[in-house]
Amino acid sequence: MRSAHIVITTFGSLGDLFPFLALGQVLHARGHRVTLATHAMHGAAVEQAGLHFADASAMPEPEDRAQFTARAFHPRSGPHFVVRDLAAADVRASYFKLLATCRDADVLVTSSLAFGGQILGETLSATNALHWISAVLAPASFVSAYDPPTTGMHAVDALTRHAPRRVRFIKHLFEWGTWHWTAPVRAFRRELGLRPVSSGGDPFHRGQHAPECVLALFSPLLGEAQSDWPPHTHVTGFAHYAQPGAPIDAELDAFLREGSPPLVFTLGSAAVHIGADFLRASIIAAERLNRRAVLFAGTPIVRAQLPVHLPATMRIIDYAPHAAVFPHAAAIVHHGGIGTSTEALRSGRPMLVVPHGFDQFDNAARLQRLGVAQVLHARHYTADAAMPLLSELLGNAHYSQRAGRCAEAMQSEQGSIVAADLIEDQLRFRS
Repeated sequence: MRSAHIVITTFGSLGDLFPFLALGQVLHARGHRVTLATHAMHGAAVEQAGLHFADASAMPEPEDRAQFTARAFHPRSGPHFVVRDLAAADVRASYFKLLATCRDADVLVTSSLAFGGQILGETLSATNALHWISAVLAPASFVSAYDPPTTGMHAVDALTRHAPRRVRFIKHLFEWGTWHWTAPVRAFRRELGLRPVSSGGDPFHRGQHAPECVLALFSPLLGEAQSDWPPHTHVTGFAHYAQPGAPIDAELDAFLREGSPPLVFTLGSAAVHIGADFLRASIIAAERLNRRAVLFAGTPIVRAQLPVHLPATMRIIDYAPHAAVFPHAAAIVHHGGIGTSTEALRSGRPMLVVPHGFDQFDNAARLQRLGVAQVLHARHYTADAAMPLLSELLGNAHYSQRAGRCAEAMQSEQGSIVAADLIEDQLRFRS
């Protein structure tokens, strides 16, 4: 196959970036030129992966990350803020930046909130200028009537359980209620002289999916294809990204290897900025359970809010690759982001999931159904609430046995290779 220029664009945190880095590396190894277009703050990570970086956003880095993260995870206004005030508001700048990047592109791969990229994919693929492929990272993105996402709202979740008609009705209500979130996208489409999205849906919902190939970059353990998913959807398996360089520093490595397996507490790369209360409660829980612990603080700002003096059985770190730390854990306590969830599942360790928002409630529910996790809503997370759940995870062999079996299944998944094959198939079919 001839070398192609493949542009991948994504919006979000490291959990939204890493699967595409894994995919990009496979494509690059096959001789393709790969450009990953995303936020400027991810430029170094993209280049470290050996890929070309392109700035695809006009969003500045937040001056106060804690305040920014608190707004994003607000239980009522958070989704509106992320979708409308961030992703949709960025559509114009993103579109024109990507337009320049895609002038010689053969394939454009877009993620869920990459609205500018979705418009480009739709319009340029219609003229055969390039192939448009869309990708999602979590099952909740499809909102299936037959496998409905867990929302974290008990009344809604009770209504939709095993009730496809109710799911469809609530889905229509949700699409109607969130219609104004993508008003900037629809306004920009009109400015470009485009009709409403070709699928007849809103850009945030059905409009994000490419008509000829949709990559579901998650494990089939978390979700299998449903009849009401978009046509031509392929569940590829998890696209694991192995971060280059030394995995962890010598001090942490020694701590992990010299004693009993510790509890590991992390809120990923986004929620971690509002994680001081979570970590303080976690320190108390670990101490009362007489367990060693590793706590991810994320930043020196969060670390400064934690106790200065800790027992010798605990370590606070700003960051380390989850894939290097998780296999050493007795249990993992995390927020339920899809990247962290999948790395925890891949490590074969039981977990306590503390969802904060977005798809995290659904990811948590799926992990619980797999028999590898307990779930505790973030607003209820205290040492007293976490301790009995952690005791159950550590004392009941079912969780570790089931987690081990899931990890074995995931070791055979090659999501980035399967996805790369599908992208090359599109190049062959339409060349």
